[in-house]
Amino acid sequence: MKQVTNAKALFQTHYKDVFRACNYMVHNPHDAEDLCQEVFAKALTADFQSIENQKSWLLSIAMNMSRNYLKKRNRLILKETAQLLPFMNNSETGQQTEKNEHRSELAELMMKLPVRIRKVMILKYIHECRDKEIANILKIPEGTVKSRHFKGKKLIKKLFQDNQTYFLEWRKSFE
Repeated sequence: MKQVTNAKALFQTHYKDVFRACNYMVHNPHDAEDLCQEVFAKALTADFQSIENQKSWLLSIAMNMSRNYLKKRNRLILKETAQLLPFMNNSETGQQTEKNEHRSELAELMMKLPVRIRKVMILKYIHECRDKEIANILKIPEGTVKSRHFKGKKLIKKLFQDNQTYFLEWRKSFE
């Protein structure tokens, strides 16, 4: 891939990939947009012209920022839930269940995966990165990428055991 030398070209060339990575991690386009802007703000403060593989570098920043965002959001949700738990009634939990049913099944499935495995699966299947690229993006050994990919496939298969036909359709979409 050719080296991008100015900020506008960097943004135009890699925006869709960075946004998609953030969106698949946080499952909220508005939050993903904010994270995407933060990724490019961070990239532009660095010396991006000297980076050899800019896409991998930007995806690495996006994954790290998304992970940090999710950790912070989960801490806040746990704190709020713990405070509200004594006051919740059945109608509120029914509304929450109804909201969860409207999510796509794939998004729900990805959210059930641990973040470290989810990152590998997103880079592998959504961004079609090779194991070596994923290792560089996440700064982990290639063997760890392979084991997390294996564990991710195993967890997904386990989650789909109730509906075997849906699992087969989902698998075919990635082949």
